[in-house]
Amino acid sequence: MRRLLVVAYYTPPLGLSGVMRVTKLCKFLPEAGWQPLILTVKPVAYYHYDPHLLDDLAGSRIYRTESADPNRLFNLLRRRARRLTPALAQNLGNGPRLPNYFLFPDSKVGWLPFGSVAGRHIIDREKPAAILASAPPFTALLLGVRLKAHAHVPLALDFRDPWPTGFSPPPPHQRAALRRLRRYVVDRSDLVLAVNSGTARAVGPRCEVLDNGFDPTDFAVEPAKLDGLSIVHVGNLWRNQAEVASLVEALRQRPDARLYLAGKVDGGTRQRFGQDSQVRLLGMLPHSEACALMKGADVLLYIGKPAQPVGIKLYEYLGARKPIVVWGDGSDEAAGLVVGVDAGLACGLDGAKLVAALDEMKREPVRFCHATRERFDRRCQARRLADRLEALI
Repeated sequence: MRRLLVVAYYTPPLGLSGVMRVTKLCKFLPEAGWQPLILTVKPVAYYHYDPHLLDDLAGSRIYRTESADPNRLFNLLRRRARRLTPALAQNLGNGPRLPNYFLFPDSKVGWLPFGSVAGRHIIDREKPAAILASAPPFTALLLGVRLKAHAHVPLALDFRDPWPTGFSPPPPHQRAALRRLRRYVVDRSDLVLAVNSGTARAVGPRCEVLDNGFDPTDFAVEPAKLDGLSIVHVGNLWRNQAEVASLVEALRQRPDARLYLAGKVDGGTRQRFGQDSQVRLLGMLPHSEACALMKGADVLLYIGKPAQPVGIKLYEYLGARKPIVVWGDGSDEAAGLVVGVDAGLACGLDGAKLVAALDEMKREPVRFCHATRERFDRRCQARRLADRLEALI
């Protein structure tokens, strides 16, 4: 079995969407003949943990290093604070609110020296046949380039978010330097991947699409029991107050409809709809509970984040095999994906169209659940990645 050095800052026991791509690829790569050697950071301050996801990495070797980045330092500070006062430790739990623009190329640059030393030791001992570096943070790509120079093996870069700082634009004084750094890491890589077409276009012409996807085994759970015509949204809502408000207003025409929001919502949305009879705010859930919620829904709701081509939860919606409604403007790629595989309907911000879609989905749910979705199966994607790495070697 070949060995693949995987450079990834976000890994379990951290939770939420940022860890899922690397976790699921590493879960299935051994079936395709590659054993992952995961180079990551020791525990950091983070706003959600899901230790059960570590089960997916049973076939991987995990190497955790120190780091001088703010999230790692705050985790150490929190551990000390816990001995003094639990209240202080809780306030430190989410880590610092330090924007990336104070550090270059991002706030995780303090991991670079520690990852470089540990990565070279792993390479000397384990002799990996290739390296995969996943971003964000974009420091991981720079680390991948450094380790390629030491190992003299192919390097694949994986962009989970658009370059250079995800969905928040970088400050003007950094933009030119970030563009130069993007050219630097791409020019020194052998394969450049992105999670969707919009992200690939943002990265550049060399970038190929390896879709996000779903793990079918995650849905071997009992469906959650929900009330009424259940409409479920899974994932954090970020700057989506207007979309949520217009959606709830449209649902007034369907008194039997119940909107379930699993994940973080902004304070305004919580205050406005926390006591609403048609809205259920569920907060953060472990991934297994989120999958049970998706499986129990009558309709799955997709609302895109600003500047995000396609969110990862949409692919898990496909795995749940329930009808999908795409709500809001600016989600053309997500809408095209859903309609293209006959998995649901896009409604824009048209309340009448939404009500008609809900009626159609309640009447004929099977119509939206029969199409093949093998392209988005994580096992198939791991095989595709393994084939591309073999070709490089």
